[in-house]
Amino acid sequence: MKLALDWERGHGPVTGPINAAAATLTASWAGHLLDTPWPTAAAVAGAGLIGTHIAGRIRNVTRTTLHMRAAAWLGVGGWSSWAIANGPWSTWSMGTLLGGAIGLSLAVTAAHHAEAQAPAEAAAAEKAAQDEQRAAQRGALATEWSERIARVCAIPGVQIVGIEHWEQGGYTLDAELPPGGASWKDLARRADAFAADAKLPEGCGVEIAPGAHRGAAILRVATENHLQADVAYPTDYSPLTVNQPVPLGVRRDGTVYGPVNRQASMLLVGQRGSGKTNLMHVMVANQCRMTDSITWVIDLNGGGLALKWLRAWAAAGRPGRPPIDWVADTPDKALAMAEALVRIAKARKVGYQDREIAADDDKLPVDHDVPEIRVFNDEGAEIFSSRNRMDDTLKAVAGALVQTIEIARAAAVNITTSGLRATQDVIADPQILKQSTFKAAMKVADDSELNYFFGHNHGASAEDAPYPGCALVRDGGGPAHPLKIYRIKPSQIAELATVTADRRPVLDELSRRAAGEAYERRWDNTEHVFSGGQAPAAALSTADPTSVPSPAPAARATSATANWGKTRPEGVKDELAAADAAVQRLHERLREARRGDADLDAQFMDVVHGGGLAWQPPKDPAANSPAPTRDARYDTIYRIVERSGPDGISRADIRHAFEQIHPDTPAPADDVIGRWLKDDERIYKPKYGRYAVRPEEPATDTAGADDSSSPAAETSRPTAAPAVDPRLLRDAAELVITTQFASRSMLQRKLRTTWDLTGRILEQLQQHDIVGPEEPDSHTREVLVPAEQLDTALAKLPAAHPGE
Repeated sequence: MKLALDWERGHGPVTGPINAAAATLTASWAGHLLDTPWPTAAAVAGAGLIGTHIAGRIRNVTRTTLHMRAAAWLGVGGWSSWAIANGPWSTWSMGTLLGGAIGLSLAVTAAHHAEAQAPAEAAAAEKAAQDEQRAAQRGALATEWSERIARVCAIPGVQIVGIEHWEQGGYTLDAELPPGGASWKDLARRADAFAADAKLPEGCGVEIAPGAHRGAAILRVATENHLQADVAYPTDYSPLTVNQPVPLGVRRDGTVYGPVNRQASMLLVGQRGSGKTNLMHVMVANQCRMTDSITWVIDLNGGGLALKWLRAWAAAGRPGRPPIDWVADTPDKALAMAEALVRIAKARKVGYQDREIAADDDKLPVDHDVPEIRVFNDEGAEIFSSRNRMDDTLKAVAGALVQTIEIARAAAVNITTSGLRATQDVIADPQILKQSTFKAAMKVADDSELNYFFGHNHGASAEDAPYPGCALVRDGGGPAHPLKIYRIKPSQIAELATVTADRRPVLDELSRRAAGEAYERRWDNTEHVFSGGQAPAAALSTADPTSVPSPAPAARATSATANWGKTRPEGVKDELAAADAAVQRLHERLREARRGDADLDAQFMDVVHGGGLAWQPPKDPAANSPAPTRDARYDTIYRIVERSGPDGISRADIRHAFEQIHPDTPAPADDVIGRWLKDDERIYKPKYGRYAVRPEEPATDTAGADDSSSPAAETSRPTAAPAVDPRLLRDAAELVITTQFASRSMLQRKLRTTWDLTGRILEQLQQHDIVGPEEPDSHTREVLVPAEQLDTALAKLPAAHPGE
């Protein structure tokens, strides 16, 4: 076995100096007896000093240890040289050796302590250096932003009193504004300019929020793009409550963000492909995790929002409670739900007063026994649009939902509405904008939509959320800011629908009684939402103009929800049934006429879905319509304006409709569209920023210009007004004579024509002595032909088809 010698083992502050003193005494005595020259000891000590110094440097020992070792070798060398020359056993020699050993012991103790403190001192020194460097960087950053604010906003003297760096790609500035009345809103208006001046990368920006007081501001500056990559919905499905923030996604600095649902009516807008449906699914996922809220859905597109949730729940064997408690996928069902919401809100206001008093709160306390009701009105902003106000059922739905938003917040009944555009023609009711405290806009067309959607001082730009899945959100009166919405996949939807089934509450008994039969029969005729069956045909009010129309009221009465909450008044005249039958035949003829031009129908549908425009017969390509430009695109621009109706349409909406009709053709810029329309004498502005065709503009003569001079034309087509499509004229005559009622608004609604074209139809009917002239202070005209003379009157009108 090889012997390993460890000369340092067991040598401490006491034994080390003793051994060193003993070895020095022995070596010096031997040198004295052997008459060794005394410089030999000095040379050996010098070599030892040099060796230990080199070894200490290599081992990176402290300066204290190096100094202690050097002093020890010098002492040993000096004492040994004197002892070899004069002898070591004198009293003075032994005294000095003992004193040196004691001194060495104290020096070793100090060196060991210094060595123990060395790492901490090194770390502290490094931290101090880093702090000094960081302070210098912060000072430079503060100076940079103070100068930037002065340069961009013309507000000199701003002090940056605090800087906090994020873990990933960004920092937060705490700014103190100078005297003079400047506030954070003055900075927020220039947020986009700050990002441009700082040359931030794409997807990064500056968010500005109120500071500690009115003269302070918080600036959040993102320097790395965290908005592009998807962020998966968390796998933590722990319970949530409406009284605490619920997560929707992450902000630029990586923090999780979400609103408090208890008092929030919400409004979401986003174009197709923006991720709005995914956002709705994330919200439904949070609803499933809540123990004090139930979910209802209004989706007039076959209940699409609810399908993934209910089908996953049904596939799992329908455990516990369904993830969605009520689905309304037709206008009648939506009306039943909306009216039930109003009744529930009123019942809760009265019936739960004791509950509010016990909680010392003016709002209804919610829990598992009395849950909040959250209604998701998917694509529901269109229900409130002006074009759907002509449909009685949708108008009633919109009225009940608006009333719910206005009165039901304290009763814990809240609505989340979504829409395609943040424009006035889609969100026509101002109460929806005013009462929605939480708003999210995804992939809007331009900043003008944001201004209408968020109002003034929102401090955001459309460029702040350029990617799918990004939203600009505003909660209350604070500034809007970008948010990367969680990405939730069907597998997570299926998992959430089942693992949270046992925690979801049921509707409280008071609300259930207020909802009445509509709630008890809510699952009638809804098997398609649980399986792959076909959904019931939607009513005409929610379908496009080429869809199958609603059947007559007598046929609709067999629907499971046709007469919920309704009673037919007594004494209804038989003429109403005849009128509905006439409308049925009218729409059948219109559909037959439209099937002849599939390309025109496709363009029309794009315009309808893109801009909400009303249908009118196609214009004759050969008509003489002088345009202010030879650009071929202007013909489409004019047709879009013509179909917009008397309220007109904005330049941005015109461009959007053009892109829908001709996706492969570059759309004219907004200023170009405005210049063309300004130079067209046929166009005027009914209100600021909107364009429409002048009411007196003559329509295209589709009856045939070549025959206008013939005697037959003179007798069949009056000269007082341009002729309209004979088919429309005959359908209008049949409708007016059958119902014995003639008004411009009624004909426009039934025929689905523009306001101007409807007026020309009435003029034609007047020329043929079917209706009388328009009476002052009245919206109706006298019908001159009795119902029994319908066939005779139709025979006198121009033929709908050649040869008739």
